[in-house]
Amino acid sequence: MKIPGPKSIICGSFYDELSAENMLAKGYGLDGSLSIQGFDCYHLIKFYVLSTGYKPLFDEMQSNLLTSAENKRCKKATYIKSRLKLNFPPGKPITKDKLFEYTNGGFLVNEKFQLSRRYVQFNLDALCDSAATSRGQPSPVRAVEKIEGGFSKALLMKREDGTEVVAKIPCRNSGPAVYTTETEVGILKYVKQHTSVPVPEVYAWSSDPTNPVGAEYIIMEKAAGILLFKIWGEISLSDKLELVKRLTAFERELCSLQLPAYGSLYLRSFGGGLPNFKPLGIEADPSQSYCVGRSADRVYAPEDVEGLNIDLGPWDTLATFGIAIARREIARALQGLPPHPGTFYQGSCEEKVKLLDDVINLMRMLSSTSHPVLAQLGKPVIWHTDLHMGNIYVSPDDPSQILSIIDWQSISVLPLFLQARWPIFLEPPENFVQGFQAPKLPDNLKEMNEEDQQLAKFEYRQAMVAKTYEVSTYLENKEAHTAMNLPRVFRELFKRCGETSESGILPLRACMIEISQNWSELGFAGECPYSFSEDEIAEHDAQFTDYEDWYKANEIARKCLDTDEEGWISPELDIEEKRRQNRELFEMFVKQMSAEKTPEEARRMWPFVHDNK
Repeated sequence: MKIPGPKSIICGSFYDELSAENMLAKGYGLDGSLSIQGFDCYHLIKFYVLSTGYKPLFDEMQSNLLTSAENKRCKKATYIKSRLKLNFPPGKPITKDKLFEYTNGGFLVNEKFQLSRRYVQFNLDALCDSAATSRGQPSPVRAVEKIEGGFSKALLMKREDGTEVVAKIPCRNSGPAVYTTETEVGILKYVKQHTSVPVPEVYAWSSDPTNPVGAEYIIMEKAAGILLFKIWGEISLSDKLELVKRLTAFERELCSLQLPAYGSLYLRSFGGGLPNFKPLGIEADPSQSYCVGRSADRVYAPEDVEGLNIDLGPWDTLATFGIAIARREIARALQGLPPHPGTFYQGSCEEKVKLLDDVINLMRMLSSTSHPVLAQLGKPVIWHTDLHMGNIYVSPDDPSQILSIIDWQSISVLPLFLQARWPIFLEPPENFVQGFQAPKLPDNLKEMNEEDQQLAKFEYRQAMVAKTYEVSTYLENKEAHTAMNLPRVFRELFKRCGETSESGILPLRACMIEISQNWSELGFAGECPYSFSEDEIAEHDAQFTDYEDWYKANEIARKCLDTDEEGWISPELDIEEKRRQNRELFEMFVKQMSAEKTPEEARRMWPFVHDNK
């Protein structure tokens, strides 16, 4: 049985999903808005909505919206601008208050709340003092340049002796206080010491918000070189292929590290702040300076679980890791935490607990005896899971040389099959053929018009770099290659289990049905510890239709408004115009759905209902 619903939600290989939060230019240009023969994406979808009904809007949007050669190019392009760290214009004076505020864009809805989570006040003079003495001979800071991401602030501090350092301050939404800073320091220091992966050197840090700075901070090395996205379009294909090979070699090093458990990596000097930790072995850590402790990942340790009696790690086995996620979701369900405001069936507390109990019984079978392949590919590894071109610095003289990989905040020690993935900028184009089949240009290339020829050549180049990553991973890091090709349902099992309290039972139940109906084919030994009747599956299929509709409505809204799940709007766009577009599209959406949904149901399906805030 194939799990019902969009392929990008549940089924398929690891290769068919992009993270909207992390979408950055994949070689197609940085502009996330779609410009199609004089229409941007908003106007094109507005025209489409006005001229079609509810079902065509959902079922034909993806295939019929973009048809010309120019539109095909746009279809593969980034739909939103990633929250790439944007500098204030050099030399433009700003007040101290602007250092504390979030100024890298706005939000369609809940803006006051979103901005408050990114507001961090600190003592700039004290931070400059720390930066002045953080490396080499003390040297006063003479200039500060603000850089900003979605989860932290960074200040480029230029010292009088000509050297530069970066001061990074986590925002409230970055993850658990104290632990987020300590694990980032631990990861950077360990990777720097035990691999050849180029990461910034840590000069100083404090996870104590009562320090003179008044906030947690890390002072680190400024990355050398130039950001990859700035020159990707100018790099020769041969240099791109060489860069990809070097990247897979770095990933092989990370994958080969012998780690004792799942969780987050810390310096053992912070061990006193950990209720439980697992020291690394002598081979992986001869100096015995590091350990794996509780998770600092905002995904596995969300804010609302603080204070609940749940297991935050470290976890010794895949089974205990999975069971901990399920038990956390049971605790959240019993706590009555509010679900996602969708109209699809969420499930009662009793249904959630029963389904999660079945998950626990399934997780107990993820052992070396019940599923040896999954156990092997579930070994604990470090992996940079946000590898886009805004996090990679290369040499301007030899762009195949990677000089620094940045942004290791919230990078965790997790099972390999949950970690291994295509770097965002190397995602394969459509119709990419996996395996040892070389990409080729169409046989009828010469018969195409100029636009189609350009598109075909463009897709060929993208396929070549993607193929290089695939083959190089197979040759350099065979375990990771195998993990990436596991049936996606294994990854979705853990992911959807962890989202039950927000997204309801339907995505997780779809995974459980898929596993139960393909038990032996998925490599399990013995009998499945749970089952679904035909009536239960039929009821689930009917309920899942609403989930599909909600998912597609959200996807359409995000794409045509150039935004992400939080409603973030790039500072390069006019946010008031985007809010106007959002209101107009919402009104059209309600009208088009009136035959099948009440206005209130349609309102609850739309992700960005205007709140006048």
